[in-house]
This record gives sequence, structure tokens and C-alpha cells, in this order.
Amino acid sequence: LPPRTPNTTTTTTTAPQIRLGIGLNGTLPWPRIKADMSFFARVTSRPPVPGRTNAMIMGRKTYDSVPANLRPLAKRINTVITRDVDGVRERVRRELERRRERIASGAASGESATGAREPETDAVVCSGLVEAMGELEGRYAERLGNVFVIGGAEIYGAVARGEAGGAKVRIVMTNVEKIGYREKGDVFECDTFFPVDRELLEERGWRRVSPEEVTEWVGETVTGEWREEGEVRVQMVGYERVD
Repeated sequence: LPPRTPNTTTTTTTAPQIRLGIGLNGTLPWPRIKADMSFFARVTSRPPVPGRTNAMIMGRKTYDSVPANLRPLAKRINTVITRDVDGVRERVRRELERRRERIASGAASGESATGAREPETDAVVCSGLVEAMGELEGRYAERLGNVFVIGGAEIYGAVARGEAGGAKVRIVMTNVEKIGYREKGDVFECDTFFPVDRELLEERGWRRVSPEEVTEWVGETVTGEWREEGEVRVQMVGYERVD
């Protein structure tokens, strides 16, 4: 189970200790980063072997943060956790039908013809993480690829507490710095933080892995080097739970 922060993370000094911020007022604290969004799309939709489909577990707010014309995200099993299961399930079902129609229309016109079997586009609505894992394993069985947890903070916390069962927990994360942070201490304001940020930074129960290991996890080269895009500097890193 390789959960990843969907939205990248930043080190910020809004408290005496370094924190890993992931949100502000229900959205990203920084402008959208094209390279990171492309990385997210490639990694979460790329199955470990042909014939399987990856799943993404997310809260309802995270699901709704996806542009309406892209919901549910294609080539993945969108698994939405909410307290209002009945209401959200019906809405997601309608969105899935429309999304599949658009995908089929594109395939008919040759826009997405690859000659290979494409991963499924599907959606599931559940009341909690345990139910979601059970639903995925029961419904898809051998057709299930990797499972990515993409937010929000409560669901990240549930995974960090071991509520995903015996699955191996890995984190693929994008560190984000504002240009000027190192020189002036400029940071992005955040009001939502990754639940185990201090444990990660201090490697308490978590191991920071090498770029080579992250590369193996995601199926494409990750150097671990910082690079600049617009007003930010970004770095891909990975952690694995060891306790």
C-alpha cells in the first residue's frame, strides 16, 4: 500500500518545530505544480503488471477537489470515503457514467487507442478505510494493482495508525519550498499538516529511502534532487514504515 500525498508538501515554520504542510483553506497552499501533477497522474495510473488497475483512496473533499470534468480520474479505481455514503454514492455513480461515456467516445475516435489493455475507470464509495480496503480486495481480487491513499489528513492519519491492516505502508512525497525560503525564510502559509510529519522528519518508526528505492516503487526515475518550477523548488522523496 503506497500512500502518497496528492498535493505536495512543504516545510514551514509556523510553529517552533518544522512542519509538513499539505493544505490551506481546503486547497493547495501554493500554485499548481505541473511537473508534480503529471508525476501523480503517471504513477497512480501505472499498474504494477498488465491487466491490473490501481486504486486511490480519498476523502470526499479530496474527490471534490478534482475538476468536475475529470471525475472520477481515469484508469484508476476512485475509492471515496464519506459519512454520507448513500448520497455521495449516487452522485459518484452518475459522474462515473458520464466519465465512461467520454472515455468511450475518445477511444472510438482514436484519441486513446494504444493497442494494449487499458486499466479500468471505476469508483467505489465507502464509510471508512477498513471497509474500503475490504471492498477493493473483495471486488477486484487479482485485478487490483497498487493502492494509493491521496488524502485528506484524517485518512493519512488512519493509514499511519495501521488501520489499513497488514499492508506495507510507503509514502512518496514531494517536498516544496518557496523560492527565497533558504535565503529569507519565506514559507507558504498552511493550516493542515501531514499527520506524522515530525515522525517522518525524525525517522521515528519511518525510514527515509534512497532515490533508487523510490524509482523502483513508482516505475520511473526519481533522482531526489531539488529542481525549480515557477516560484517553487521541489524534491521527490520516499519513506517506508519500519515498526
